[in-house]
Amino acid sequence: MTLVALYRSAPLRQRISKGYSVYVPGHGRGAEELVGSLLAGPPPLPAGPSGQPHTVRGSARARAALWVDTGRVSLHDPTTRARTAEALAVSVARVAADVRRRGGLLLPTGWQQQPDPLAGLCADLHSAEVLNPVQREVFTNLVREHTASLIALGGRQLYGPGGVAPGGSARLSRSFDQVSTRYLDSCAPEHLERVRTRLRQEERVGRLEVMDVSPLGMPEAQAGEDVTVRLFDAQVTVAGTLAHALLVQALSMWSRDLERTGRRVRQVPQFLLEQNRARAVAHGLAAELRVDQTRRTEEPPRTQSAGRAVRTLLSELLPYLRQLDATTDELAPLFLGVEMAGSAAASGFVRNENDLLAHWHREDRTALAPERLAQGLASPDWLTADHCGASNRAVGHGSWAAARVWLTDRLAGPAPQPDRRHEAQRDRRPESRREPGRPAPLTADQLLDRLARPDLPAPEVMDALRSYCRAGGTLDLTRPLRSRGRDEARALRRVLRPRAGQRVRCEKPPVSWDDATATRALRAAGEQGVALMHWDLPAQDRARVREALRGMGRAPGGVRTVLLTDTNYTAREDERRGTVEVLLVAPREGTER
Repeated sequence: MTLVALYRSAPLRQRISKGYSVYVPGHGRGAEELVGSLLAGPPPLPAGPSGQPHTVRGSARARAALWVDTGRVSLHDPTTRARTAEALAVSVARVAADVRRRGGLLLPTGWQQQPDPLAGLCADLHSAEVLNPVQREVFTNLVREHTASLIALGGRQLYGPGGVAPGGSARLSRSFDQVSTRYLDSCAPEHLERVRTRLRQEERVGRLEVMDVSPLGMPEAQAGEDVTVRLFDAQVTVAGTLAHALLVQALSMWSRDLERTGRRVRQVPQFLLEQNRARAVAHGLAAELRVDQTRRTEEPPRTQSAGRAVRTLLSELLPYLRQLDATTDELAPLFLGVEMAGSAAASGFVRNENDLLAHWHREDRTALAPERLAQGLASPDWLTADHCGASNRAVGHGSWAAARVWLTDRLAGPAPQPDRRHEAQRDRRPESRREPGRPAPLTADQLLDRLARPDLPAPEVMDALRSYCRAGGTLDLTRPLRSRGRDEARALRRVLRPRAGQRVRCEKPPVSWDDATATRALRAAGEQGVALMHWDLPAQDRARVREALRGMGRAPGGVRTVLLTDTNYTAREDERRGTVEVLLVAPREGTER
């Protein structure tokens, strides 16, 4: 076989507009006046790697906000991206110093004590270069499909002396000039006019730039020929904004691959897109998003957590992130916290900048004071630091280190394939001890997918569980269940829990399999095939149960243990309690022992 062609979609340029708000203590409209005077005489700003000086601009719709604009920049390798981040951080610090000189403070968007908080709410704008109308169409539709995930990941809430408001995006929940993106069948002028007509009918606006993704860019940001993504709220740090820029860059490369191979983006129903968008705006990464099942209408509606949707998006973008030589440090602000929160038993991990400000406030009640935040924005080193990673490292150093290894492995790519010359030899090697004709053990996700089928008979549930138990190593379903939607995870646990007579309530951590409660559970598993050991105890004792189970080793008689639940909850009078549930699965009689 001869290689006749090799294609690789290289990254195009991107324009970044980094947003902040201006606050003048004690003056009602002082911020708007200060912004006006600064725009009339802006401070000199450095040039980026392209040699083009940065600019500062405002907006008539957010009169207390400012944007530092990079112009079109190339983000094709880590060195160039680092230089772009450094130059942008220096520009932000200079604008912060100029605002202070004029009697105000440059702050992250969302300060609650602003006389008009809405006037200071703004987005970070990412305008991606496109080369033809088809790329414009495909990129717009691709970002549209992932609207809810991107809002959940980049949403920012109001904050103040009392902490951070709960929820997803304060800006989008209050916005009257931004609506969900409509699907584009084409970027031909006559079709775009039909989209404008539909917007006038449904939203009473007729401008394409009011959509979450503007296919014709943002003229006010000098991005009239690009596609502008307006989904990300203005981030506190430059590091967060550059991580989002890398995400947009990978989406752009994906869309160019689709265009080159003649493929299009599927049309997610508008009602479903708007429903998931509303959930992400209201709840952020805690949102439960509905899964598109238009081709399987007979199945009940399924949901998945926003965190799981973000991790799925990362998997889809990995080929393009590898082409960009993306590093763990660059992507850590986006994905490490989401992964840690979804896979660790502990809570309190920082997933995005909403969580970061809340974490700072818990650690220090004065951390969100305007003067302290303004000092941070005046320091380029502070702006380019990974504060989310530092906070997660403090919360759980082991989980943080493991998550970095996980992300580094994902970015390194799949293991190399074996040489075809050795395939015959490999196939002649002895198989594992698996019996001839027996299928491979189910993975955790395969098990949960099978159990999600409606009205699955009990014998099939038992067979699937035994197949999962044939896998080696620790059997832990808590992480796969946590990555599913809350309702789906609850339903799956109900399927996995045996009947009441096969459940054993335990009062304290076990010492050995000879304990009375452990013996009773083993007997029930031997007689019925499966049993459940259940602990409900003070939250601080959960770790003792897990440690005791590890110390007991393998259960006798070939019985396998599966961790089903390991979580905290709030009981009466705000008491923190913990729940641990372990399934005991006995092998089929005469096998697997």
